[in-house]
This record gives sequence, C-alpha cells and structure tokens, in this order.
Amino acid sequence: MSLSSLKTLFPLLLVTLAGCSSGNSEQQKIEAIAKHRADILAADLPIEHGPLKVIQSRSHANTVELVMLYNGEKPAAELVNSSVKFYCNNSEIRSNLDLGVEYQITMRNARGKLLVSQHISADSCSDVK
Repeated sequence: MSLSSLKTLFPLLLVTLAGCSSGNSEQQKIEAIAKHRADILAADLPIEHGPLKVIQSRSHANTVELVMLYNGEKPAAELVNSSVKFYCNNSEIRSNLDLGVEYQITMRNARGKLLVSQHISADSCSDVK
C-alpha cells in the first residue's frame, strides 16, 4: 500500500471510528435514562394504581421492565389499552420513548400466571391516539 493510499485511508478510518464511538455514547445515554427511570420506580415499590400493583421495576439495556399484579377488577384487555395510552400520551414518558427508551409491561394474576406482556416503544405509540 502506498503512502498516498494510507493518507486517504487514515482519515476515513478515523471518521468511521468516531461515528461508532458517538453511537455507543448515545446508546449509553439511553440506557442510563432507562436505568434511572427503573430505579426511581423501584425505590417506591410496591406501587398500587387501581387494579394494578407494580411489584418489580428494573432496566435491561434501553428497556424499563415493569412487573405488575392484576386484581381482576377490570378486563385485562381494557387495562392494557389504557396503560399503553397513558405511556404514549404522558409528556415525560413520551419524551423518553422518543429518545429510544422502551417499556416492557408484564401483568400477572395473584398466582403468578402471565396474563399480558406488552412492549411499548415510540413506534408502537404512533398508532395510539
């Protein structure tokens, strides 16, 4: 490889590496936001809200994972739809969704049986009014 080829290739390599580095930095920022949101919720557990009780909050990468117990007062499908609307329409949560934070909501009955597992992201909110 000639010296002129190396002079051309080296700046290209630096630009490529810088692009990868900034992408990692952005991902780390999103993961830090998810961790912070999960930690805030975890500090106040359990949280009761109507027919739901949030019993676990943690983060994994850019996702806030919430585990909730469902007491059966309302139909589960209705509850999931209203939860998705809340997450998509709440300005603070929506701004985090738009940044790349996602939510995974898991609802279980009192015996631990999985009732619903719902993923919420900025993309899934595009259909919500």
